[in-house]
Amino acid sequence: MNKTTKSLAISGAALTLAAPMSSALAALGDSVSLGAWANYTYLNDNDASEDTLGEIDYPSFNIYVNHRPEDTPWFFDAELRIGSGSFQSFSGDDREWGFKELAVGRELSEQWTMTLGKTKVPFGWKTFNFWPGARMLSGYEDQMNVGIRFDSDAAGPWDASYMLIKSQNWGDDTTSLDDGTFQNWGFNQSTSLGGRGDGRNNTYRKINTAVGDWGYSAGNTRYGLSAQVGQLVDQQETSETETHYAAALYTEGDYGSFDLNTEVVYYDQGDPSDLADGVSNASYQTRGQGQIAAVSGGYQAGDWYSYVDWNMRFPDSDRSFSTDDTMDTVLGTRYNYGPGWIYTEVLISNVTDESDPVVDPAYVDPSAQPTGETTETLYVTMDYYF
Repeated sequence: MNKTTKSLAISGAALTLAAPMSSALAALGDSVSLGAWANYTYLNDNDASEDTLGEIDYPSFNIYVNHRPEDTPWFFDAELRIGSGSFQSFSGDDREWGFKELAVGRELSEQWTMTLGKTKVPFGWKTFNFWPGARMLSGYEDQMNVGIRFDSDAAGPWDASYMLIKSQNWGDDTTSLDDGTFQNWGFNQSTSLGGRGDGRNNTYRKINTAVGDWGYSAGNTRYGLSAQVGQLVDQQETSETETHYAAALYTEGDYGSFDLNTEVVYYDQGDPSDLADGVSNASYQTRGQGQIAAVSGGYQAGDWYSYVDWNMRFPDSDRSFSTDDTMDTVLGTRYNYGPGWIYTEVLISNVTDESDPVVDPAYVDPSAQPTGETTETLYVTMDYYF
């Protein structure tokens, strides 16, 4: 083969490989997007915040994959978060990355869809704010667990979703990357006693849980009912389990420029001490029984969206700590500047100055708890997507 023939052969092979690679890259470009955010926090009446004028921290770089080819009923969704700003610390040796979502799905028919993997739990609705999170709705809001989910979206006003949850995360890991503000599904004892910990809930976790959500839409309002029942398992003694269940009645409304959501939840994690046999640390207790009420309202004005998240938890008095009815409020606004949003949010915790409120994990140790105090925290967050 002479040089000219060899050159033509190589060029032809390159063109043959380039065509499918170009097609694959084009498909990849349609399926993959990236995002990032960072946060500024200032705690009012806090010496450290006043000395430093707050801190800019919690960066997160995110990779999103949403692959929905037209020639197959199968699809794939994933969200990988990298960085300390992924809403929840991680388990392991200072690992700061994890999958918030990782699931394969299939369109079973025009009405039914199946999703298998780590996906959203169909229970209630998500609060409107970005950074403060679920607050008193923790555990029953933006949850992502591992299991299989089925969705029915008929042509009429009714819709339904069902999910069988195997575990909170892959294996016995408990760092699900959703909002774990109050560690509803288990505590990290190191963190709760003032240490940094490694992010794992080393007390108990949620497994083998059935969830159902049913909705009816009339006009601009959807009326919903959610229910779940399953097991909590001791992380140290896996033969020790406790039954948990919860139910929620809620509404979701879209009225032109106004949005209004309401919800009431009843939860029951059994006897708080059943999974704490022989353990003196009170943080080992489950959340026991109680009720939650929540209202979220928002208003769209051009590129600005302003909102209020109000929620309140009414724990029954069968726990040894965090037993007072506790109210939190978030006042916020976000501005759409093009490739992302800028959020300005104020969290008002323990609005009514309860002496034994439902608190963040850093304060479950009674000696560190800000007893009877209302706290105000300013959050400014900026994200960017491309």
